[in-house]
Amino acid sequence: MSNSKPLSLTDAVTTWYMKKLKSKPVQTKALTSATLSFISSVVAQKFIEKKKINWNAVIKFTIWGLISSPLVHYWHIILDRLFKNIKDKYQSWGKLIVDQLVFAPFINIAFYSVLAILDGKPKSILFKLYFDLFPTLKASWKVWPLAQFINFRFVPSHLRVLFGNLVGFCWGIYLSILASKKRN
Repeated sequence: MSNSKPLSLTDAVTTWYMKKLKSKPVQTKALTSATLSFISSVVAQKFIEKKKINWNAVIKFTIWGLISSPLVHYWHIILDRLFKNIKDKYQSWGKLIVDQLVFAPFINIAFYSVLAILDGKPKSILFKLYFDLFPTLKASWKVWPLAQFINFRFVPSHLRVLFGNLVGFCWGIYLSILASKKRN
């Protein structure tokens, strides 16, 4: 008979998630991101905007979460390889600078492009980028540099996408509100 206590629900879920993260990292991160995107869109619409849920928008944000997470997963691998020979105390700063100057514009361009395609308006991509990209980047630079510095400096590499997803949960609420205002 074992002397160990049964796992709490939190411990069991954490253990299960870590096993999935190890065995199927891209799929696990994509499903986590899609789930958090779904929830953030519902929360934004129902509790912040206080309106009837637009399930079409929820589905689009969920699809975006599914698409974006693998991109972020591979981006972190690229950053780790790019900065592997840099002293630890400089790695976080280097990753942060490259992330914000290269990946932030890329992921936001991808965001607006995917949403335009999902809206059935691929011809509006350049218009959306012209008017929305820079304001979105300016807003993101108020949140993501600190979040990414913490991520690069203190979070183990296998949990960085999850940490970003959690920050992205709040960011997703903001983007959902922004996208809704643009539609109205």
